[in-house]
Amino acid sequence: MRWSVPIGLFMLATLGMAQDLTILTYNIRYDNAGDSLDRWDRRKEALAKEVLTHKPQLFGLQEALAHQLSYLDGQWPGYSRYGVGRDDGVAKGEFSPVFFDTSAFTLLSGRTLWLSETPDRPSKGWDAACERIATAVSLRNKTTGDSLLVVNTHWDHIGTEARAHSAELLLKEIDPALRRGDHVILMGDLNATPNDSATKLLAEHLTDACPKERNDQGTFNGFELESKAPKRIDYVWLSPVNWSVLEYEVPHPKVMGRQVSDHYPVVVRVRKEP
Repeated sequence: MRWSVPIGLFMLATLGMAQDLTILTYNIRYDNAGDSLDRWDRRKEALAKEVLTHKPQLFGLQEALAHQLSYLDGQWPGYSRYGVGRDDGVAKGEFSPVFFDTSAFTLLSGRTLWLSETPDRPSKGWDAACERIATAVSLRNKTTGDSLLVVNTHWDHIGTEARAHSAELLLKEIDPALRRGDHVILMGDLNATPNDSATKLLAEHLTDACPKERNDQGTFNGFELESKAPKRIDYVWLSPVNWSVLEYEVPHPKVMGRQVSDHYPVVVRVRKEP
């Protein structure tokens, strides 16, 4: 005997179920010929394999140049990305792209915000040393049918005022989704420690995926071989009411005895509650 489930009941069941996801954020260090033994061509293969090791459904990169992304696209079949270069809004300068597993998600929309007083066009904001961006994408979950807002960003390393305004700008961007109760992920290199005022502002509205007992676990190594990574500046933030953090990890991958990037990746496994 063949049993069938009415489509409406099936949709209600999938819309109401929890789902586990792996999220990763990684500042991969732009291709700088002056990096000598840590230059891109010596570490690119190891970096590509490191990401695949964790099998993320969603991940964001920072400091990725167009030719680095072209190489990584060839190493990561089954993923698609959205994002533009920060210098011209096309391909020039560093990208902060969002990658997603195409078997799990469909892209609904995407846009780039410049972290400045004029967020809709290439621009440098406040006391920042250079142009900074955030990439925001809306995705449709192919299993449950619900939507997810993912934002990946790289804040300025110099401008204290710029970081504060970047926090305000991004909170304004995600506020409609938070008010609707949608699932939201904000990730990236914030160039700010947990005690920075800009980071504290995010913490008033979002949940830091890092457990409190690991709050001092650093993510920046500066290519130092024996670095204790005293600065935690890379984050995954979650909308506060509809996620459970199952696992938080900061791997320390190596290649030829050296660091794979001047940052460590941050890997978070979460359960998306209905």
